[in-house]
Amino acid sequence: MFREVGWDMLALTKKTDYGLIALSYLARDSESVVSARTIAEACGVPLPIMTNILKSLTHALLVRSERGPNGGYSLAKEPGAITLYELISAMEGPFQFVQCIKSGKESPKGPCGLQPSCPIRSPAQRIHKYFRRFLEGVTLAELVADDRGAAWAEPTGTALNDLEVPELEEETVREQAT
Repeated sequence: MFREVGWDMLALTKKTDYGLIALSYLARDSESVVSARTIAEACGVPLPIMTNILKSLTHALLVRSERGPNGGYSLAKEPGAITLYELISAMEGPFQFVQCIKSGKESPKGPCGLQPSCPIRSPAQRIHKYFRRFLEGVTLAELVADDRGAAWAEPTGTALNDLEVPELEEETVREQAT
């Protein structure tokens, strides 16, 4: 779901990035049916990759696929009803902040060997719940509105609006980069 980038921070995987790009493109005119080729060319994503992304989004019921000469893809729901959590789940599988969140048969990684004596299991589970609620509160409508600089649809989530991010002093940023 996430990959490490610079400063030991987490970022969405390329697959999820491309899924977000495809959904954002479709959200700009949620009534239109657009070919995979058009989306790929407009977004600068190779067609085979975009085709696979759109198949995953269709399977997750976030996108509709229409066959035929005028076929293509469109959003299956309003942009305000599609969450970042749904996108990540469609692209990467169930969200799992740490391995012990779902252990045993449900976990693709199997149970964590530290689970019986782990001092951070409970706090990690609280962080997981908070992070999941945040992702469930960010809608495609909010993301597209931020991209355009003006709201074009009434966002249903409030996670982005409520997020308080402390400003970092330039010196602090340089220290973290080294």
